[in-house]
Amino acid sequence: MFKSLKLVLLLSSAVLVTACGSSNQETESPAVTSSEVSSAETAIAVSFTFEEDDKEITELAKEFDIQEGQTVLEVLKENYEVVEEGGLVSSIGGFEQDETEGKYWLYTVNDEQPTVGAADYVLEDGDEVKWGLNDF
Repeated sequence: MFKSLKLVLLLSSAVLVTACGSSNQETESPAVTSSEVSSAETAIAVSFTFEEDDKEITELAKEFDIQEGQTVLEVLKENYEVVEEGGLVSSIGGFEQDETEGKYWLYTVNDEQPTVGAADYVLEDGDEVKWGLNDF
C-alpha cells in the first residue's frame, strides 16, 4: 500500500509539473529585437530646400527619411558638401556666403526662424527646412 501511495504521489507531481510547463509556454509572446522596434519607431520624414537671393536652388532640394533625434546640421552634413565652423555654415553644395555683400546662410523650419543654431535644432516628422543665402 505504501508503494502504491508513493506511485500515485509521483504520478500526480509529474502531471502537475507537466501541466504548469505547458501553460507557461502558451502565454509566452514572440521575442522582438530592439533593432526591429527602433527602426519601426524612429524613422521620420523631413525635406530640405535652398534659395539664393530669394530664388530656389532646385538641384539641392531633397526629401529624407532620417532617424528621430537628428539635428538640422547633422542631416545637412550627411547629405551635402558643407563647409562649417563652430556651427556656422559658410558653404552648401558649392554655394558660398559672401561677407563683403553681407550674404549669409540662414535657415528656417516650417517657415519660422528657430531660436537655436542648426547644431541644436532637433528635427521632427514632417519638418520643412529651408536654407537661404540672402542679404542679412
